[in-house]
Amino acid sequence: MHKSVSSSVDWNAVREDFPILREQSHGHPLIYFDSAATSQKPRAVIDALRHYYEHENANVHRGLHLLSSRATEAYEKARRRVAEYIDAASADEIVFTRGTTESINLVAQAWGGKFIREGDVILLTEMEHHSNLVPWQLLAERTGARLRFVPVRDDGTLALDQLPSLLNSEVKLFA
Repeated sequence: MHKSVSSSVDWNAVREDFPILREQSHGHPLIYFDSAATSQKPRAVIDALRHYYEHENANVHRGLHLLSSRATEAYEKARRRVAEYIDAASADEIVFTRGTTESINLVAQAWGGKFIREGDVILLTEMEHHSNLVPWQLLAERTGARLRFVPVRDDGTLALDQLPSLLNSEVKLFA
């Protein structure tokens, strides 16, 4: 078994960053596992959203007035920071969406529709959430591409030792 990150994380300090996790459920600290549907927000995000709604609430790139200018600058600053963090060539490469499901669908429909062809392979893992499985299934049906899967071992870990045999010239996307 691989060494877990959890051994070096102060989970109590992490919980303190999330005000909602101070709530109790049946006399115990709240634990939230439905993160595929939505995620709980840390204090920094709540504070940033509050600041936005109190000082910058306007559409970005849609006006020349003060609030639109502030919102646009905050939006573009966020794009620059994300680009720098992930070492993107340009902030123009950064696209914000409402969530992972929308993002995956956007990539599958736009990029996949243009570049995935009959006989190509889309590589996934056997532990994918439907939001990262269904778009690729639909794309494979539309294009004639094939899906292949990295298996999961009995202990719940991915069989990463099989990657060299799975990653070949037929694989056009590893999702």
